[in-house]
Amino acid sequence: MTYDWRQGAGLEPGSAEWFDDQDRRGDAQHAHFQAGGELFDRLLGDASLEGREVLEIGVGSGYHAELLSRRGARVTGIDLAAPAVELTRTRFDQRELDGTFEVWDAEQDRPEFERRFDAVWSWGVIHHSAHTARIVRNVHRWLRADGAFAGMVYHRDSTRLPVALIRDWILACNWRSHSVDEALWRNTDGFTARFYPADQWRDLLLAFFDEAHTSVQGLDVDLLPLPEPWRRMVWERLSLATRERHLRGVGHFLLFQARSVRDP
Repeated sequence: MTYDWRQGAGLEPGSAEWFDDQDRRGDAQHAHFQAGGELFDRLLGDASLEGREVLEIGVGSGYHAELLSRRGARVTGIDLAAPAVELTRTRFDQRELDGTFEVWDAEQDRPEFERRFDAVWSWGVIHHSAHTARIVRNVHRWLRADGAFAGMVYHRDSTRLPVALIRDWILACNWRSHSVDEALWRNTDGFTARFYPADQWRDLLLAFFDEAHTSVQGLDVDLLPLPEPWRRMVWERLSLATRERHLRGVGHFLLFQARSVRDP
């Protein structure tokens, strides 16, 4: 996972310049989640992670892992993709940060992870699993009794799906060559990506945790699926309150927090 989807930077992956470019792109993409403070305060809260054991599921190029580390966490990261693990190790080596990263499938249990972590973080990853509930079950096992699970999955009731169907299936006449399901697959970042209604995702979390909270957020394109120049013009005329009010219904990101793990 990188933030240069169109490969426009022209930089060598893993170089210092490439990581700097990744961070600029990542900061821009996540600006909405800054909420006037550090990135992801809405999910991580303002509590210090100093000395805390934190697991990230799906490290990508290490953007989130570095944010967690700089908040004081002792970071462990797992990812299915070996290149992602290598990029994250390179990032941490270059920036003289401590972290442990390895290839692992979060659907598979790890006895040495049992009751080890104070927090587990996963941003836009676990909905790609064919068995997402297995991952939630494992997170439940890997967290300490007072641990927290936080992150993001895709929101099913966003504008992304109807827009994809109208633009790329109906108007582009692709209905002649592939099904509705395939049209949706082609417009996500992976054909196995699952989209969850907020109440369904919360119910899944509550099968393992005592408390679970969800909220819907999104980007300008979720509220205004228009060409970029028009979108920017309208977006800048909307108040922050108006943006957030509407994005709570049609945003693409389903944010969550779960805690108070039940005793096994």
